[in-house]
Amino acid sequence: MGLSAWIQYARPWSFVMTVMSVGLGGVLAFVRGWLDPLLLTLTLIGLVAFHAATNMANDYFDVKHGVDTTEAPTARYRQHPLLGVGISPSTFTLVVAGLYIFVLSVATFIAIFRGPIVMLFTAAGLFFSYFYTARPLMLKYRALGEPSVILIWGPLMTGGTYYVLTGQIDIGVMAASLPLGILVGLVLFANNIRDIKYDRSAGIKTLAIMLGQERSIKLYIAMIASTYVITALLVVGRFLTPLTFLTLLTLPRAIRLIKIFRHAVPDAADPMTAQLTMKFGITMIAGILIGSLIGI
Repeated sequence: MGLSAWIQYARPWSFVMTVMSVGLGGVLAFVRGWLDPLLLTLTLIGLVAFHAATNMANDYFDVKHGVDTTEAPTARYRQHPLLGVGISPSTFTLVVAGLYIFVLSVATFIAIFRGPIVMLFTAAGLFFSYFYTARPLMLKYRALGEPSVILIWGPLMTGGTYYVLTGQIDIGVMAASLPLGILVGLVLFANNIRDIKYDRSAGIKTLAIMLGQERSIKLYIAMIASTYVITALLVVGRFLTPLTFLTLLTLPRAIRLIKIFRHAVPDAADPMTAQLTMKFGITMIAGILIGSLIGI
């Protein structure tokens, strides 16, 4: 099994979410006068490995618990590493364990420079990563998947990156991480809305199943709206530059997405939502950076 195949099994297309969260933490540190390219690079490498481990652990436990099968909706858009590829579960778990060990090694190295709080961020991330689908918590199967993802890709990643670069925990940064964190969580929520029937038959309980499709779509719309509201409040409160309103360039796409979901939940629900997430993240980071450079 070649390296390129293993990279594909880690779902590299999803890593853009991590790049956005780390990038936001990095730019928030930069505009306050902090920049350490080495620590930023190490943080990005460690968190991409963390994301890969999370994706693969999720695949392993989804198969183990009977959620992922050859009939699962997931099989329509990607090749599952544990379904028909020939990789043994033991080999797969060794690779996942290796990734987690690598993440811990990178975090330990960073902690030498920034202190033990780095390990607290790491421990929190690993907790949610592993117990996302592992027993006894199985957060994904107990309607806690979306809150976990919002917390990881919001305050933990962005706030953690900011801490690594500055040595400071900033409540404002945690708040600024929420719009992007919510949108990353929304990608999972879109997937779960689409898969309500299948997930119910598999015996798991997602937030979408608990709410039902109609109320889930209403929450989906409310979550999109909340990202723009939170961003506006941060600008009005003068924590973020007015140029952060560049995120409004993504509003037409958000409105189109809402109209599509109101009509019928598309098969491409999650990648379509991911496109909005990526564009929102890019415009938010660009707005903050440009605002700082031109003094607005």
